[in-house]
Amino acid sequence: MKRLFILLLIISSSLFSKDVILSEQEIIYLKEKKIITMCVDPDWEPFEKINKAGFHKGISADIIKLISDKLNITIKLIPTKTWDESIALSKDKKCDILSFLNETAKRKEWLNFTEPIFTDPNVLVGRSEKKYIEDISKVNLSIALPRQTAMAERFSKDFPNLTIIPTTTEDEAFRLVEEQKADLTLRSMIITAYTIKKNGLFNLKIVGEPKGYENNLRIGVRLDEPILKDILNKAIKTITQKDIDDIINKYVTIVIEKTTTFTIALDFWDFIIDNFYNTFMELPTKQKSKKRD
Repeated sequence: MKRLFILLLIISSSLFSKDVILSEQEIIYLKEKKIITMCVDPDWEPFEKINKAGFHKGISADIIKLISDKLNITIKLIPTKTWDESIALSKDKKCDILSFLNETAKRKEWLNFTEPIFTDPNVLVGRSEKKYIEDISKVNLSIALPRQTAMAERFSKDFPNLTIIPTTTEDEAFRLVEEQKADLTLRSMIITAYTIKKNGLFNLKIVGEPKGYENNLRIGVRLDEPILKDILNKAIKTITQKDIDDIINKYVTIVIEKTTTFTIALDFWDFIIDNFYNTFMELPTKQKSKKRD
């Protein structure tokens, strides 16, 4: 009888997971749960968006799809119009997970967080005439930051010298800087490269890279369902760097002109290393002289 039980448990586990070994308790949870509901940021390209047809698209969407396939579970999108709406539904337990966000003390009031599924540095973006900022704590400037984001929360606390201008979207933050209604914004390096190229904002550039303010993006899980966090973490551990790189390159492969005679397409990370700083970023004099081996 014991052997039969173990066999049934293994078979049941395989029904719910392709690559992940689940415990008996986790199998029972998924059987009873059936569908995991999810809220996302509907306007955060190229990380994620809800398109006109109502589908979740972007880097986050592909990672979530990979996780759902590994666990053989259904993750259902709860459509929203804004990030504020997604946050409100999450607080009201109308969605089980938030797909792609940083962990903060404030968010831990209603969410558990998985291990990081994606890491990306944040950079300061200003107009092309602005000088490089070595220390953001020593300048009195305005900075446009989307409201209810981790960086808005942290910057308002860590840098009282800055005037925070809350915005609804990423594009609005860039636009305020472009129109000289804000001195700076702080955005993901991937989003900065993507947005400058997509919208032709070549009067903007990177003017700083504050250390310790990287995006360590995770899945936020309802505080009252810790077992779901454990299940998701098991799937996350099976995701390889190649899996992530393949997903990134679908969205941020950039074509740049290397010489006057030909054009080469580089993946995003080669672009960042070889060209990004020279193209969009004013470096201090001592750094400009450094060459890459």
